[in-house]
Amino acid sequence: MYQRLKQKGIHHVCLRVPDLHRTADFYRNAFDAELVAEWGTEGADDHAFILDLGTGDYLEIFGSNEPFSLGKWQHVAIWTDDMEAACERAVQNGARVSSRPAISHIPTRSGQIVHMMFCFLEAPGGEVVELIQDVAPDAAMPEDRP
Repeated sequence: MYQRLKQKGIHHVCLRVPDLHRTADFYRNAFDAELVAEWGTEGADDHAFILDLGTGDYLEIFGSNEPFSLGKWQHVAIWTDDMEAACERAVQNGARVSSRPAISHIPTRSGQIVHMMFCFLEAPGGEVVELIQDVAPDAAMPEDRP
């Protein structure tokens, strides 16, 4: 059901893909996205899904039967609490791992340090998805530990 779940922020990110159903199934199965709304005519360029990636973070997906030249997103980042399971589930649903999980401790200009694990995937529609997991300040990948 479509409803406003947050007061500010991004309403949605839009993606146009050659196989609408395959792409929607990927986000639903790999990331537990929930169908919020669907409209348009099956097989037509106005056919779209709105999926909720979590608490009002919407992904709008349109199918396309014709070649088009539109802007392309760099990536969409999705939170996870279990990087290994999220990567495995995404791969089982048709993704390809572009970069294996890695940990980064990123100093910000304000002096804060952002501690995160990340990896990049190529989804079945060709779009890039980044997975993000918060980690402890002393976190290191197993191969980086003494």
